[in-house]
Amino acid sequence: MKPLLILVFAGLLLGDASAQENSNIVHYPNRERSWEKIPSVTIASKENDQRIVLVMDAVDFWNKTFAEIGTPFRIGAVGRTSETLPVQYLQSLSDAVLDRKPLPQPPGAWSKIEGDLIVALSDGDFVSFSTGFLQGRRVIVGIKTDRLYPLTLPNVARNVIAHELGHAIGLGHNNDPGKLMCGRPASCRPDAFRSSVEKYFPLTEVEKAYLLRIYPPTWAPSR
Repeated sequence: MKPLLILVFAGLLLGDASAQENSNIVHYPNRERSWEKIPSVTIASKENDQRIVLVMDAVDFWNKTFAEIGTPFRIGAVGRTSETLPVQYLQSLSDAVLDRKPLPQPPGAWSKIEGDLIVALSDGDFVSFSTGFLQGRRVIVGIKTDRLYPLTLPNVARNVIAHELGHAIGLGHNNDPGKLMCGRPASCRPDAFRSSVEKYFPLTEVEKAYLLRIYPPTWAPSR
């Protein structure tokens, strides 16, 4: 599909706001659906993982964003468990998400982890990802090891985590390397988030309008 056609398709998906965006920005549609409830979050990690605070900060970033755009939707309470998902399973999930193939069945450890949105902080080497809804309408966000490039760079891990949470709440990619949701099929790389100052890269106005469309001011949890 040509970029122009993708942009037109994004316009159909996101509405008139796309016409107000910089015409050089392409927004790629996302197959994931919106939440019908306030999702609780469970961080599955080692107890001393330095990224735990980054997950909590990213949740705060998204909840502030929701408040700013005028939706009542929020990401819910954040808990933590030392029960972790196997690296091999996270690697296979990453491959399936990237290749848009059927997702593998969750391992036994899955049933031991509570929460709607599981953020797995892994020691594994794979492309960080967010799944669509799995069994019980749960989502896994898998974050690769922070001991390998580019997550060793300052400010990168916090934006990668926020980026994947963006997918978990329903956003797709765009092709602007200066924006938080830049990614495949564009050639955006996580190292673009590098900064000597702790900050989050911004959303586009189209993405804000799309969030307000799937989580309107009248949004309320169904259960």
